[in-house]
Amino acid sequence: MAAMVLSSAAYALGASDPNAGCGWGTSAFEGKTDKKLYALFAATTNGTYTQTFGISSETAGCTVKGGWVKNEKKAAVFAEVNLQKISKEMAQGGGEYVTALATLLGCQDETAKQTFIKVTQKNYESIFTTANIDSATMLRNVRNIMAADPTLAVL
Repeated sequence: MAAMVLSSAAYALGASDPNAGCGWGTSAFEGKTDKKLYALFAATTNGTYTQTFGISSETAGCTVKGGWVKNEKKAAVFAEVNLQKISKEMAQGGGEYVTALATLLGCQDETAKQTFIKVTQKNYESIFTTANIDSATMLRNVRNIMAADPTLAVL
């Protein structure tokens, strides 16, 4: 019963499959949810494990028109969870985490992302001012650095 309610709620919020809603269950059983057993497995997996996360983060096939989580919040959550990896990659001048952060902060094309990576590497010590910096302070420093750069200031 709970799985039915959750999957129907996800469907109403823009789910990717009318039988199972959205989430990793839908991905795992993609193309098979026209059969009752697979639809049940997909809906149960979605409702039990991944749907809430998928809807709030707009991942796992869950997209919401208008978006519940704005990029500002996404960047804050991403930075908090991945602060050490971002720090390491910024210092090195590249990597998937610093590239993802660039995207969340508005760098949509490859040129803007590369500029972000170069500018943050160059200004690493102004961004990571202490060894125990928190993610909110780090993001504030990054935004200040971006505002001072002519290419990144317009984002």
